[in-house]
Amino acid sequence: MKPDRPDTCPRRWFVYMLECENGSYYTGLTDDPERRYADHKNGTAGAKYTRSFRPVRIACCWGLTGTRGTANRVERLIKGLARKRKDEIVARPMLLGEMVRARYGDDFGVTPHDIGSEPSESGSEFNITGYVPSEREWTVRNPFLEEVLAFIAPDSGRSGGDPGMILNERRSDFISRYAFSIPTIDVLEEIAGRSPLIEIGAGNGYWAMCLRDAGADIIAYDTRPPGEEPPWEWRGSNQWFEEAWSMVHEGDGTMAGRYPERTLFLCWPPVFDPMAVSALRQYRAAGGRTLVFIGSRGSCADEEFFHELESLKPVVSRKIPSWPGVEEMLMIYEFPPDHFDRLSASPRRGHESED
Repeated sequence: MKPDRPDTCPRRWFVYMLECENGSYYTGLTDDPERRYADHKNGTAGAKYTRSFRPVRIACCWGLTGTRGTANRVERLIKGLARKRKDEIVARPMLLGEMVRARYGDDFGVTPHDIGSEPSESGSEFNITGYVPSEREWTVRNPFLEEVLAFIAPDSGRSGGDPGMILNERRSDFISRYAFSIPTIDVLEEIAGRSPLIEIGAGNGYWAMCLRDAGADIIAYDTRPPGEEPPWEWRGSNQWFEEAWSMVHEGDGTMAGRYPERTLFLCWPPVFDPMAVSALRQYRAAGGRTLVFIGSRGSCADEEFFHELESLKPVVSRKIPSWPGVEEMLMIYEFPPDHFDRLSASPRRGHESED
């Protein structure tokens, strides 16, 4: 008699949520959470999404009773939740059991499961948990950096554990209140030195505020400036930011073409969105000469934008302090006057003057 195949043996199933470097959640199921998480981190899980957006932490994991089909039902329930509800079950894992019971009449024994310690990357010099601020740091308003450093400080009063893991648990909250990227004085001074600036995709204007304090002249635009929509227009509101730190005007990538005399600044432009490449092409077609870009390939903008950058040689290219597990770059490009004309992939476009 042949032995049972391994996949016919009884298993316990788990449903898990990962937070990725672009701030989104990925939900999956497995019978081995530790191995599955390692596969996602290594890019061998077979999930295209986590190959594009590297996981930075295990947001939550639940064990349950029943078959893979039962786990599939719980997974589908989580995937169908709005972002706010996903944040709630990450903050209160026991809430998922209540949601499952309300949907299916049975909670399937859903209970939070501790996957254990995640690999620590806090030794990286580009990890914000290892950042040592200079005295110059506090010459500009930067409550984002202040709060992050206070949160991970040994005397902060938080419970023990890896500071990178603990910080990443709060990442979504920090992003919603401030920005995707954490400004530091050396980066702010580098960018402010190329003032005046035009920022496209400014979000809540946090970087614009810091850059002004660092001495920059900056005009900020976003297609959805936060806090301007009436309550009944919530579907068209800014999905990340509710309140503005400085003035952000309404405008898309075409606005870059109206300010060729300014340096174009793009900080974590929206992922899978043509806004960044549109802004770059409009800007260069109008005669713009300098681009400052902050972000991580695969986690912001679209591939067409990065293909455009591949034909160019940056004058500045360096990693900057960022979230644990996120490799973030500061890239600065300067364009010769005729360089745009030599790019066959980027046809010249007309410039509309501002009325």
